[in-house]
Amino acid sequence: MRLVRVTLRNFRGVEEATVTFAEGVTVVVGPNETGKSSIAEAIRLLRTTKSSARSQAVRNVQPVGRDVGPEAEIELQTGPYDLVYRKRWLSRPIAELDVRAPVPQQLSGDDAHQRFDAILAETVDVDLWNALEVIQGQALDQPSLAHISALQQALDDSAGATGDHDALMAAVDTEYEHYFTPGGKPRGDYATAAATIAELQARAAALRARSAEMDRYVDEHHTNEQEFSRLSALEVETQARLERSEKAVRALDSLRSELTRTEDAVHTAETGHLQAVRDLSARQSLADDLRGRSEAVEKAHVRLEAATTAHDAAGRAAEEARSAAATAADRATEARRAKDDAAERVARHRDLAERDALAHRVRRARDAGTAQARAHAECASIPVDDAVLASLTELATTLRVAEGARDAAATRLSIRALGPQQVRVGDEVLSEQPYVAAVLGETRVVVEGVIDVVVSPGTPPADLDRRVDDAREAFEAALRTSGTESLESARVAHERRRAAAARRDAAQTTLADALDGATLDELEVRLASLEVRLASLEVRLASLEQRLSAREHQPEASPAVAGDPGPEAAVAAAAAGDPGPEAAATADPRPGAVPSREDLDLTYAVAREAAAEADAAAERARTAHEVARDTLATAAETVVRAQQALDGAAHELEGATARLGAARDERSDDSLEEAVAVASASREASQTARQAARAAWEAASPETLAMELDNARALVVRVDAELDTAAARRVELATLLEDRATEGIHDALIEVEAALERAQTTYARTHRSAQAVHLLRATLRSHRDEAQRQYVAPFKERIDRMGQVVFGADFQVTVGTDLAIESRTLGGRTVPFGSLSGGAREQLGVLGRLACAQLVAADKGAPVILDDTMGFADPDRLEQLAVVLNDVGRTAQVVLLTCQPTRFASVGNARTARLVAS
Repeated sequence: MRLVRVTLRNFRGVEEATVTFAEGVTVVVGPNETGKSSIAEAIRLLRTTKSSARSQAVRNVQPVGRDVGPEAEIELQTGPYDLVYRKRWLSRPIAELDVRAPVPQQLSGDDAHQRFDAILAETVDVDLWNALEVIQGQALDQPSLAHISALQQALDDSAGATGDHDALMAAVDTEYEHYFTPGGKPRGDYATAAATIAELQARAAALRARSAEMDRYVDEHHTNEQEFSRLSALEVETQARLERSEKAVRALDSLRSELTRTEDAVHTAETGHLQAVRDLSARQSLADDLRGRSEAVEKAHVRLEAATTAHDAAGRAAEEARSAAATAADRATEARRAKDDAAERVARHRDLAERDALAHRVRRARDAGTAQARAHAECASIPVDDAVLASLTELATTLRVAEGARDAAATRLSIRALGPQQVRVGDEVLSEQPYVAAVLGETRVVVEGVIDVVVSPGTPPADLDRRVDDAREAFEAALRTSGTESLESARVAHERRRAAAARRDAAQTTLADALDGATLDELEVRLASLEVRLASLEVRLASLEQRLSAREHQPEASPAVAGDPGPEAAVAAAAAGDPGPEAAATADPRPGAVPSREDLDLTYAVAREAAAEADAAAERARTAHEVARDTLATAAETVVRAQQALDGAAHELEGATARLGAARDERSDDSLEEAVAVASASREASQTARQAARAAWEAASPETLAMELDNARALVVRVDAELDTAAARRVELATLLEDRATEGIHDALIEVEAALERAQTTYARTHRSAQAVHLLRATLRSHRDEAQRQYVAPFKERIDRMGQVVFGADFQVTVGTDLAIESRTLGGRTVPFGSLSGGAREQLGVLGRLACAQLVAADKGAPVILDDTMGFADPDRLEQLAVVLNDVGRTAQVVLLTCQPTRFASVGNARTARLVAS
């Protein structure tokens, strides 16, 4: 198994962090409280705790003071599986499993949790995973390794165990599995028998509960009959009480009618008095309104005269502002025209430069395209590319190897001259060097006057000759296909092809640089467009020259202000190419000279400044005109409103006079005052009568009688409802008792109890067999544990080899049958493990885990996770431990979590992942 990545979100103090692990050693570095230990804790929670859990361990990883759910995600590869597993706890819990290989599968919730557990059980020894993890603060503890099946298998393989007892152990395990799961829980018939007992016990308990329930129904039915009788008697009594209350309430009707009549009389009298007061008040309001209208007419006359005077003054000011605005607008129009002409000159100069540059790019692109096509054609004509040359080289090597094998199998002739006589081998005369060669054909050795020897070759193995012939035929066929005669000529052709390819690539680069993301057609279209635009600009500039020439022959307009030539003169000078006194030093003095780009820019800047000043002056004049015009309009509106106010006030005065006269003609002021006095007397008399009627009403206690009536009515309703409820329950209980009587609960209970007794007998028999198998298996395993001494040696040797790197060449350990380190020997002194220093115990515990990780096969292994370890090691030990970690990282995955970056800085092939505070 290999960890690929871990991501934390809202996990303790980590808002979000992702760590990617290397194949070998990964060092996760970060300050305290940045989430290093949380990485190991998150991996444990992912594989052990459901997302729905709310245990203390889960609550401990929730961020303090934040209502969010801690979340963790892991990506790993185990066996054939490649998967991503994600969980969030507490707030909106989720569990998601995404299996990417070998068969894609997506699960969520408990299904995801169960599938992940199944994959781990199938591909990795979970006990090994737990043993290879060092939790912060537990670095001094040794792991429990004796019962890790993956390590046992690795040690068996290393020690060459004979397995004589494997068949017996397998048979016992098979029988054991009939009764127990790997975790020791009952299964099969054993579990079924226990489940049957539990089921029958539950059924018996349910039947007993049903029987007790029927007894309760009988008691409740008796109680209900008594309650029904009591409510029936109470119903009669409440009806009588209701009739008495209704009779007493009806006697109040006459008193209520008299009280209502007197209240109506009071209301009528008060209404008459209020109306009389209103009539008198209205008469007084008419007189007051007449006096106010007269004063308003006098004030309106005064306002009209003042508004007329202001209107005349505003009219004169508006006319003066209009004239000034028109003059400024004409000057601004002329200045903008001059600025546009200067802008066209600058645009012409810019377009000319762009046309020249674009024409150069088009020429470069055309030349580069031609060169690219020629180089491409040359490459296509030479078939010897990298693959062909590599194939020819491989075939030539194969031929040489075959010839070498044939020569090695042939008879070898070795001759060395020992005297002054000349020795000749075939046509070759031997020198001082010995002659050594394979005899592939008839060879003649002659020493003149001494000996003449003919050496004939033996018969070499037929397959060696066949290999040489096949290799030569394949090599020659490849040469024919490539169009070359030899390997050297093929290499020459290959160099020519590479040179052509380089020229093609260079031309491609030049073409791409010239085109700069465009196509040649696009560049040519842009060039043609520039030519057309330049022609159009030439026409407009010619028109400009004519206009300027005509302006030079016109009489100059007098300036608006003495000493100021005005914007028209400055704009005309700019349009004519005269930059003014500021640019006199840079102007070309030659007649008819073409102005430079700097001259044109300066001319355009002067024209633009003149246009801006003219626009600003026109805007100020227009604003002043608008202000004067608004002032005139306001004055005119004031005059109109003053006249309307005067007319309205006069009209209102006439109306007020008419209304007061008409009212007095209809009714005099004295009659209105008399009517108020009569209405007051009538109101006082009606109020006295109402007080007497109210006293009689209150003496009869109407509220008490009303409360008694309401209570009597509510009592009748309640008693009727309770009587209906009791009657309904009466029928319901009778029905329930009838149904229970037909169920035969007693007979069913007897039958279930008999079945329970039979199931208990069956279970007892199966239980005895299961316990016997359990005892046999335990005994055999005890003997197998005794035999562990035979394969402890590979584990001890691995620790000794690593320890000699760290502690020195005279280091060795004693390992017990439980694979725990019992003592350490160094410098001739043997010390028990428990008596060693904290640093030594920590280092030995880490070496034991690393040895375990190396011994277990890669497809069954688990990562070694060391959280804040090696804190007791001195710098020299850390340097040597880094060598061991680097070596282990070649075959096993190691994750080191530390807050000290220098602690593992010497691990050669380690990848460093840094965490920062969220």
